[in-house]
Amino acid sequence: MLKGMSDADQKQNYLGTFVLRKSDDLSALQIIHGVDEKGEWESLESLDGEPRQVVRHNNQVVTVYPERELVTIRHNDTKQSLHPRLPDNIDQLDRYYSMTRLDDDRIAGHPALVVDLLPKDQYRYGYRYWVDKETGMLLRCDMMSEDNIAVEQMMFTSLDYLATAPVQAFELPQYEQFKHQLLDEPEIDTQQNTGPVWTVKQLPEGFLLTKSSMRYSQPALMRQNSSSGGIQPDLLHMVYSDGLASVSVFIEKNAGDANHLHGAMTMGAVNAFGNAVGDYFATVVGVVPVQTVQSMAESLVIQEP
Repeated sequence: MLKGMSDADQKQNYLGTFVLRKSDDLSALQIIHGVDEKGEWESLESLDGEPRQVVRHNNQVVTVYPERELVTIRHNDTKQSLHPRLPDNIDQLDRYYSMTRLDDDRIAGHPALVVDLLPKDQYRYGYRYWVDKETGMLLRCDMMSEDNIAVEQMMFTSLDYLATAPVQAFELPQYEQFKHQLLDEPEIDTQQNTGPVWTVKQLPEGFLLTKSSMRYSQPALMRQNSSSGGIQPDLLHMVYSDGLASVSVFIEKNAGDANHLHGAMTMGAVNAFGNAVGDYFATVVGVVPVQTVQSMAESLVIQEP
């Protein structure tokens, strides 16, 4: 049932409002979504705090900050949604998560199917999904910690389905005079890298390396490279995922204790752990429990040829 619903969000035209809680921060956002012959469109506008609007067209993301008169543009590797969705590989997750159906509920006036997706070990969070029984839309998502406490939540408070894509909602001509800044960062596939090869010895079951590339550790280095063309990226970025949870590993030259995060740090559902490895320093970050990032950081080794 959930497999059939996993891509429902991408096929719908809708207008809604949802609240997002991360740690102690609560925000309200208006979302508009549309699909037409040009692909998938998504607009997200903050209703509190600093005015901000984000418009996504397929893999291009444009963010407008009216008070700063600034527009930023970046491109993602994939057509990643601006808000939580059901995982598209939910039928492959039963090796690492158990699935339990709970009593039906109602969210934003829509009847909802409620399902728990709970981890079979301590290395990933659990999820509780409320899914529209008629359309398959994800109406609410609670991310659950090891002690069954919601560490992050998203919930629609209003949702109206539309007959056609509201194209005018994705047009931003009023901001053409703002300063435009491209945020795309050059990356080099590690197959072209002549530096050391790293591996994680204690990798939680099911986590696989999905991306490995070299990036710039500082914006100044990136700017120097664009002007001189002689400075190579100095930060190795590796991404591991089980298809739902994701962890990033950053490795760079050790620049001294004052320039790195040592040990653990928690930011809501996000945990990070920093650890020196010889002449290098590794920082592991992910929306996973702290023991996951710690074990990965402490088991990083240079792979012998």
